[in-house]
Amino acid sequence: MIRWIITIIILGIIDFYAFQAFKTISKSKATGYIYIIVSVIVLGYLFYQITYADRSGALNTKMNLAIGLFLTLYFPKLILVVVMFGEDLIRIPQGLFHYFSQNSEVKDFYFPSRRLFVSKIGVIIAAIPFSAFLYGMLKGRYNFKVLNYKMYFEDLPEAFDGYRITQISDIHIGSFDNKEKLEYAINLINEQASDTILFTGDLVNNRADEMLKWKNSFTKLKARDGMFSILGNHDYGDYTRWKTKELKDLNFQKLINIQNEIGFDLLMNESRFIEKDNQRIAIIGVENWGKGFKQKGDLKKATEIIDPNDFKILLSHDPSHWQYQVVDDEYHYHLTLSGHTHGMQFGIEIPGLIKWSPVKWRYKYWAGIYEKNKQFINVNRGFGVLAYPGRIGIWPEITVIELKKGQQPS
Repeated sequence: MIRWIITIIILGIIDFYAFQAFKTISKSKATGYIYIIVSVIVLGYLFYQITYADRSGALNTKMNLAIGLFLTLYFPKLILVVVMFGEDLIRIPQGLFHYFSQNSEVKDFYFPSRRLFVSKIGVIIAAIPFSAFLYGMLKGRYNFKVLNYKMYFEDLPEAFDGYRITQISDIHIGSFDNKEKLEYAINLINEQASDTILFTGDLVNNRADEMLKWKNSFTKLKARDGMFSILGNHDYGDYTRWKTKELKDLNFQKLINIQNEIGFDLLMNESRFIEKDNQRIAIIGVENWGKGFKQKGDLKKATEIIDPNDFKILLSHDPSHWQYQVVDDEYHYHLTLSGHTHGMQFGIEIPGLIKWSPVKWRYKYWAGIYEKNKQFINVNRGFGVLAYPGRIGIWPEITVIELKKGQQPS
């Protein structure tokens, strides 16, 4: 109850200041009524989703929509708060100076009115994030990008020179609501005609049943040498409430079965070999290991059948695993594929100029390819969305990596 009271007070302050801008620009009472109605509807819908519609605590499309509408409306309002409060830092001293500078015993309190141009500036600035959040939900979340890399390794087996890998990650199928867009992305994956498809975790938001109506679409995924997958932190069902442990265990088994039905070879601290011309590379998959998250990944168990000299591709959902355990392991993991961060679904990327997202303050390795000790990691920006049902500047990613034998060209 205390948290709700504090939240209501904070939102009330935000709305009070934001409303000042609209009231200054438009003298019409209708503007005020529209402002209040829209705010009440958005807050009411979010409150309903949190308290009544989803008692399990699971994230779904309706909850995501409620979060998206809230962010779209209230993040721009924070901009208005800064602008309008900044104006008050000038207005309040002016009013106090006028009051105390009067000589008469009966003093009148004069408070300067708000300036129209300040309110207009605030609304114009606030319109930028409003438009961005709206675009992110309507278009950005489906703005799939195919990112192509050539990666060179001197000890790559000759038979695998030119071998193509497609990586996808963080499907979060419980957040999808458009079958046409989903199947477009699946076709886009197949068009890459890679030798293998590697999925690096988070098939669902919380529950295996999220996948049931989409399963047939994913069975269309094809690759010559098969498809391999691992689990992400959301695949264990830890972020929703279960009446019994047995129900949670049953959900987990359902998710494993669905992965197999799709055609994924799910690696749970296991390894597989892909062989060509009497040569091989190792595909190693660990369960989730993340700093501050579930840590079930076991490199020792996963590599029991691996020779130290094998060329190794490691699937590990959380890039913090690479940072804290993989890079310094006694085995040399040539290439690690991860996801998890989503690039926060928000940021700015201009190739060769800027690559920024707030998620960089949480994860050292958060998007793209990094190298350390002659070992590489690719952090996929994710296929789906979570919580905010959109993407701004950090687009959904399909990664295609071509393995090349030799030295990286200078």
